Amino acid sequence: MEPESHIDFEHLRQYVGDDPTLTAEVFGLFKNQVDLWSPQLRADLDDDSWSMMAHSLKGTARAIGAIRLANECEKAEALVGEGKRPGAREVMVEKIEGSIGLILVEISRWEYRQTIKKMREG
Repeated sequence: MEPESHIDFEHLRQYVGDDPTLTAEVFGLFKNQVDLWSPQLRADLDDDSWSMMAHSLKGTARAIGAIRLANECEKAEALVGEGKRPGAREVMVEKIEGSIGLILVEISRWEYRQTIKKMREG
């Protein structure tokens, strides 16, 4: 049984076609953005910073078709002002970090398959 995908490869294919080099570049950009933004997404941030971090992660998630992560980030964006409930940000940070971890594993699997394919070709 194939595990559930955390990346919508059909969505991604609309932008990169079947070009593995371009796909690798997009995945590299995603990993760089996640390295930059996710450690800064902390529950104790002021509303503007929280919203900006969640929005940035949402955009990079949508770029690769990581719909679940994008939706989580969209929900996180709403946890400001009146929408900021006690404990909600902490829960959302855990969800986002978990989703990012699963996506990074999926990217690693894709990269491994590409390496094996190149070795077989050549």
